[in-house]
Amino acid sequence: MIDPPTTSLNTVERKVELDQTVDYAIQLLVEEAHLVGWTRVEFLTAVLDAANARLSVIEDERELDEGSA
Repeated sequence: MIDPPTTSLNTVERKVELDQTVDYAIQLLVEEAHLVGWTRVEFLTAVLDAANARLSVIEDERELDEGSA
């Protein structure tokens, strides 16, 4: 479902490519969830909540890594 990047790190093209990839993946997930009974708003809200929770875990891991360095 998700193709690997075709551009180098830290380029505008890579960000555009990733944005397009994520947008397409989210569109597919939203439509699938909607077809089985979830509203688009509640599904996207849950996606945001999950993404924020994952970012918090990454931030916590970084703090732990920096504290042990």
